[in-house]
Amino acid sequence: MSKKNYIVSLFIPHLGCPNDCIFCNQRKITNYVEVVKKDEIRDEIKSQLANFPDKSQEQIQIAFYGGSFTGIEESAMIDYLKIANEFIEDGKVRSIRLSTRPDYIDEHILNILKEFNVETIELGVQSMVNSVLDANLRCHNSSCVKMSTKLIKSFGFKLGLQMMTGLYKSTSEMDMYTAEELIKLKPDFVRIYPTLVIKNTMLETYTNKNKYIPENLHDSVEKSTKIYLKFINANIPVIRLGLLNTDNIKEGEDVIAGAIHPNYRQLVEDNLYRKVVDYILEDNNPETLEIHVKPNILNNFVGYNRENKKYFSEKYGFKNIKYCNSDNNFILINHTNRVDIDLKNIFINIEKEVSLWD
Repeated sequence: MSKKNYIVSLFIPHLGCPNDCIFCNQRKITNYVEVVKKDEIRDEIKSQLANFPDKSQEQIQIAFYGGSFTGIEESAMIDYLKIANEFIEDGKVRSIRLSTRPDYIDEHILNILKEFNVETIELGVQSMVNSVLDANLRCHNSSCVKMSTKLIKSFGFKLGLQMMTGLYKSTSEMDMYTAEELIKLKPDFVRIYPTLVIKNTMLETYTNKNKYIPENLHDSVEKSTKIYLKFINANIPVIRLGLLNTDNIKEGEDVIAGAIHPNYRQLVEDNLYRKVVDYILEDNNPETLEIHVKPNILNNFVGYNRENKKYFSEKYGFKNIKYCNSDNNFILINHTNRVDIDLKNIFINIEKEVSLWD
């Protein structure tokens, strides 16, 4: 069993960003109003390291998030990297990861990052549709994404890609296209963020003027489930689904509209496993149902607030559904008819099964 990895998160809001995208208020998202001073970084790293129960160097990365790290003035960027490298040289941290924009990647930058023990680079792609990128003031196009990802991979960095669903001027078809294009780029992992309408952004103005209609939670979860499934079937890990409802990002306060939920990822995964059962029962009309699955996915079959259990009961008329932990995944229909759940094959079939999608 692999050990848990730990991330020392350092937020550098808006440093390196040329402008606000229409959906962006990084100072609110990262909870930092003033630029972090370099002389405060050591104390912040030490503070976070002290909270990790296992301080193995091989498990810890220092991460620069929040802005476009490689767009920072070069001397300042190197200063940040040097501070992080002090902890690598002391044997307390394995490496560095950072997030940036596709248009702030070139060979010169990558040579610097390689010299200073950067291991992982995440690109905020958001969309692979040029008209959507233009409408959201991203200031780069899809060709730039393809070139920068190819360059990053050629240098041997781990590559992460971030996409957003429900952007201004995007459609469900465009979001699916973006996911398919990201799969072609073969990242090591991805993040999927539904668009939220945050206060003091251009998108808030568009929403107030009815120029933008935010997605509701149900529609967002359904779309994210299909996109999530695409990445699963392509063997690409999805390390984040949705922004968290935290102290600095609160529904009804900072977020005025959009699909925010404290358990957004669970809603997506629950929806996927609901479709697994629907797929299996599609040609059956059983009277009883027992779901025997491994403990790590049992809650997904039950559902957040037991919503899947309610759904199965209402759709199929079950008076009682039995859930059991098991070493193998299978269901019992009418007590005796055992159907083994081959998730890999079922996931592939579900993606193609039009009847299972809203």
